[in-house]
Amino acid sequence: MRLSAQIIQSAEQRTNPLGEREIILRSLAIPAIEHLAVSRDQFDTMDLSNNHLQRVENFPKMERLATLYLGGNEINFVDGKNLKKNVPNLSTLILTSNGVKGWNVISDLGEGCSKLEFLSLVGNPITRRQHYRLYTIHKIPTLKVLDFQKVKQSERERAQRLALSAAGAAMEADCRLEARAAAAATHDDGAVASKIYNVDNETNTFEPGEGKNAEESFATQFTLEEKAKIREMVANAASAEEIDRIESLVKKGIFPGNVDNSSIPPPPPPPPPSEDQDNGASKRQKTD
Repeated sequence: MRLSAQIIQSAEQRTNPLGEREIILRSLAIPAIEHLAVSRDQFDTMDLSNNHLQRVENFPKMERLATLYLGGNEINFVDGKNLKKNVPNLSTLILTSNGVKGWNVISDLGEGCSKLEFLSLVGNPITRRQHYRLYTIHKIPTLKVLDFQKVKQSERERAQRLALSAAGAAMEADCRLEARAAAAATHDDGAVASKIYNVDNETNTFEPGEGKNAEESFATQFTLEEKAKIREMVANAASAEEIDRIESLVKKGIFPGNVDNSSIPPPPPPPPPSEDQDNGASKRQKTD
């Protein structure tokens, strides 16, 4: 379900136990962050937990927002520049149970969240990497609590020593490589979508979950695994009609593999032979 202006305006709003104004946008199968400007920066806390978000990006100017709940999504990318420019007062970020695995995400958080004090990355692949906690403490020096554990002064000192060591230099090199790989993957998704789905941007009718075109739906409505499968379907399509069918479903936000192939209409029969062809065949038979 796309995060429309109507959904935001009709979402639950409350004063939470901390006395903060909070908007609840959880468990709505939201694939991408959009249209948040309609909230008019009226909230201290936003709950976007348990959706299908893969990227933390596209925030409008929200200077009041201080707490962001993003647990239970599929997030593997953070736009630090967007957060730095438009969410400058973010102090609490919950990213529990997501797909964060690169040092570049930690670096982006450090550059984009200058007031971040409370961060949770519990349940992300990156927590299993060596020196994860020390690296995170070094890159985000404002942190007071990481993964629900208080950051100690001794940890800050160890993190500083790690940053000056050969191991720290190797981690920084890995961070740069992972940042380039993430940028290339983002570019490739857009480029592949443009090549595969070269369709008109105009739509005649509105359908729930439908993007303006197949390219937009491909970029926002599907997981990385589903995108790979869609590319494979297009590459292995047996006819132009099959490709048209895949594009039509993708445009509607429907994964083609979830639709029974038996619903595809059979190809039209070949046209009957013309009268001239019949006469020519008869003459050949007589000659033989």
